[in-house]
Amino acid sequence: MTFASFLREAGFVAEDVALCLHKPGDPTARRAMLVMAEDRPDLFEAYQSTHSAIQEATVRNRPVFASFVMTAPGELTFIGLYERHEIGHLSEADIVGDAGFLEMLGRVDGQGADLTDLIRPLVGRTRFDFRPLAALSDLSKRLVVADPGGRNYVRLAETTPLPIVEIKRRASVVPPMPPWDELTLTKAELATIPRDWALRLAEWCGIYLIVDEADGARYVRAAYGVDNLLGRWRAHVAGEVGVTVDLQHRRTDGFRVSILELVSPTALIEDVTRREQTWIRRLHTRDFGLNA
Repeated sequence: MTFASFLREAGFVAEDVALCLHKPGDPTARRAMLVMAEDRPDLFEAYQSTHSAIQEATVRNRPVFASFVMTAPGELTFIGLYERHEIGHLSEADIVGDAGFLEMLGRVDGQGADLTDLIRPLVGRTRFDFRPLAALSDLSKRLVVADPGGRNYVRLAETTPLPIVEIKRRASVVPPMPPWDELTLTKAELATIPRDWALRLAEWCGIYLIVDEADGARYVRAAYGVDNLLGRWRAHVAGEVGVTVDLQHRRTDGFRVSILELVSPTALIEDVTRREQTWIRRLHTRDFGLNA
């Protein structure tokens, strides 16, 4: 069975449908895309509202737009069917004045990038308004198809059948959170973690490690209180350089965080800091790391 058969059963003519197979090559952009599709459909719609010239021409000639996102190597998950409408051509003022569009750019391309460099290639493109259709909506985030390969991400439905891999019971396009002792995140990944990951990290207290990938230097600290691990990690990477005295001369672009030990949320602060000190001693981060 193929996606084309689902289209026929829903009453669509394949020649009316453009397939959009979102599969950015950059892992950070791909994660950001999935998180937007899961948690921020408004930003995801902004993400797919513009296309480069060749893809734009295909989309413009088809009244129906079928959207998919890459969720695993060789696999794409169906997001939905849309009715295609055109808003107009993008100007720089349009982009600068659209807070949602700017937020989307920051998530997908904006880690350390100059905003002007992100906006310039988009000026003059057609901006589409994709209005969700009810057809096949029960398969949204559940229907998984095989990636046909190739670099062109906008395809013709009649020549790209998309074999069905599975229909999942749970509708989701983000991967499950790894076990705490396998979780490791860069600054860019912290900016694009799924909502359910963020909620769990905001509940967890613990001892964490920062490694500066620029030179491998290590830094140990404890997280407790407001937002716990999530709050501490986000504070560390909020600016271009570190926020603590020990890290203030280091750029945050190379920071990678992980958890050394989870601590009960009801633990006394003195017990948490005692655990912190044992890790500092065992990892020698005063003599050979970044702890003062």
